[in-house]
Order: sequence, then C-alpha cells, then structure tokens
Amino acid sequence: MSDANSNQNAPVGTPRKAALARHVAPAVGLNAFHADMISFLAKSHGSLFDLVMQQAESVGFKRDQVTYIGFALAAFYLIFGSAARLFCNLIGFGYPMYASVKAIRTKDTDDDTTWLIYWTCFAVLCLIDFFSEGIFSIFPFYYIVKAAFLVYLYLPQTRGSIMFYETVVDPLVVFVDKNIEKLYKKE
Repeated sequence: MSDANSNQNAPVGTPRKAALARHVAPAVGLNAFHADMISFLAKSHGSLFDLVMQQAESVGFKRDQVTYIGFALAAFYLIFGSAARLFCNLIGFGYPMYASVKAIRTKDTDDDTTWLIYWTCFAVLCLIDFFSEGIFSIFPFYYIVKAAFLVYLYLPQTRGSIMFYETVVDPLVVFVDKNIEKLYKKE
C-alpha cells in the first residue's frame, strides 16, 4: 500500500507517512511501556545504577518500586516545587531532543516524521502554557497532568503524539488554513 493511501481519513491529495498510520490504544501502549520498564530495570546499566538498586533491594524494595518512588517524588515536585514549570518543560524536551538528534542521524525518514509530529504537538502545548499561571491558580495539578501528557506523547509504546496530531493539531491547522483562505478571497 502506498503512503498516500495508508490512511483513509487523510484529506484528498495529502500524502500520509507510515508514522501516521500507527495507532495504539492508550491502555495497550501504557502496558507495553510498563513491560519495557520492568525489562529495563532487570538489566545492569552501570555501577551507579547497580549500586542504587542493590541498596534498595537490601532494604526490601523491588526495582520497580524504586522507580515508582522516583515518579512520586517528581509528581510531588510538579505540584509543590518552585520551578515546576521548568521541570515540566525539561520532561517535555529532554528525551525528545536526544531522540530527535538520533533520528536525524538515521537514513530512515519515518522516525524523523514521528519526532516532527511530537515537536508540533509540543508547540501547541507551549501556546496553551501561555495561560498556565491562570490555570495553575485554579488547578494546582496542571504541571503534573502536563508532564504525564508529554510523556504519553513521546513514548514510543503509546505513540500519543500521532493520536494528538491527527485528532487536534491537524484539524486545527485545516481550520486555520480555511479561514486564511476565506480572508484572502474577501480582499
């Protein structure tokens, strides 16, 4: 099947990359992430990692419990920390920046498309962030929800950015394009 025909919902004449054709249900993606995380934690990742895990196991913690404690501490900081906005944005561009550079270095363009889609979604969220102070005063869990959503967007197991792009960003751009065309036709 050609890229142009790989997505039946695509506007006429819009080529679709293989990256856009890969949808994953959120629950399936999160279960895959959890399985990958458990597999990752079971392996050695250097002397410091091994030392921390050995110390945790010596006190009765399992490796995944140590990770959950780390997640809980990060969540606590995102709610009560003085630089929660900065920490949230670091979560949103730390790993994606690294993965984007690695994708640029490959000859395959499918991974480039995947990360370009992520950065487009990230930009939309940055526009929403303009109002974050007002949102945060009403909803104190804003940064934790945003950080969790950013992780959902960039995890390869969930492919959340593709879903967000197709359901929010692309229709928004189509809406803007149509209004710009109407504006220019009136002149």
